[in-house]
Amino acid sequence: MRILVTGSSGQLGAVIASMLFKQHSVIGADLAPGRFTSRIGDISDSDFVSSVTKNVEIIIHTCSLHAPHLKTHTRKEFIDINIHGTLHLLKSAIDNGVKRFVYTSTTSLYGHAMVSPKKAVWVTEELMPLPRDIYDVTKIAAEGLCQIFAAQYRLPCVSLRVSRYFPESDYFMAIYRLYRGVDVRDAAKAHILAMNAEIETYDVFNISSLSPFSREETQDLYKNAPQVITKHFPVAENVFTKKGWKLPKRIDRVYSIEKARAVLKYRPENNFDLFLE
Repeated sequence: MRILVTGSSGQLGAVIASMLFKQHSVIGADLAPGRFTSRIGDISDSDFVSSVTKNVEIIIHTCSLHAPHLKTHTRKEFIDINIHGTLHLLKSAIDNGVKRFVYTSTTSLYGHAMVSPKKAVWVTEELMPLPRDIYDVTKIAAEGLCQIFAAQYRLPCVSLRVSRYFPESDYFMAIYRLYRGVDVRDAAKAHILAMNAEIETYDVFNISSLSPFSREETQDLYKNAPQVITKHFPVAENVFTKKGWKLPKRIDRVYSIEKARAVLKYRPENNFDLFLE
């Protein structure tokens, strides 16, 4: 198949493109050059978008301004890239007969809904987003555009709310694999699963590592996280101590991936247990 990957020079886009490269014809589009980027341009430019979507069967849209850009970019730039860019791609998808649109959204859009004074929030796709900033607002709006185009034009669209995957210290990456992070390779595989899933209109999925926790443990996670962690991983405290680390005292949320596991057959491989090993 002929697949357009936007943001192909970025961390996630490059991994997706590398996984597709051997079996498909991949067109990588990005503002910056990269190994898998064949077209340099701005998705807020409708003419550029129109040209790169010709003869494309599937669009995987990872290109976005992210939370770190809040310090360096204006609200208008967020709207131009995250909303108008997505709209240009959706319009061109209809004009060029694209068969499927996979959108990289974010768990960040749940925003203030992930805050509770009593227990860890169990974050499913049904949790109503309460945006904190322009980044969250633009990602919610882009998801809405995907939903509208799916309904009005019968363009199958899938939004993947991906948890944090950017490089951090080993300590934070280990901790976040427990409840709010994902390995970029697993996130990339989720996009390929979404590309092939039997979804006729629109759907949305949380994409994160496989958390060991259950909904019944949310109060204990908030009050005494080390006790819950060591119940699931008896060696965790010893491993952390040897590294000079401490287990987190409190966990405030857990991203549920049960829907992605059931519908997309998503099976993340790089979870907390692998990090311990």
